[in-house]
Amino acid sequence: MHTLLKKARETKGFKTREVANLLKIDQALISKFENGQRTPTRKQVEQLAQLLEIDLELLLVAWLKEKIKQVIAEEPLGLKALQEVENELHPTKENNKVVDLLFEEMEALKAKMEAFRNSQTN
Repeated sequence: MHTLLKKARETKGFKTREVANLLKIDQALISKFENGQRTPTRKQVEQLAQLLEIDLELLLVAWLKEKIKQVIAEEPLGLKALQEVENELHPTKENNKVVDLLFEEMEALKAKMEAFRNSQTN
């Protein structure tokens, strides 16, 4: 994200001081956004996208990616947790197969239990 911000600012011909003044943000903070030392808030991302004419969706995805990386980077199980979140949000066909197999097993057990019950009553 930081590279995207810097390139867009340079393309527009703005100095960091000018961006800071227009958005009422400290100039040092703009520099830190551009070198990856700090992450802007969502509101700041929206303001930067508008000012620098960057596609908002593109910038928000890059922003979210950075936030997620910050949270899980130092966690040994971070990637595994992220994969589980992805599976919860977007179940894959493989996950659906597992669920289907469980239902098939449940139906088979139900049939066996009914057969056992019928054998006990007769």
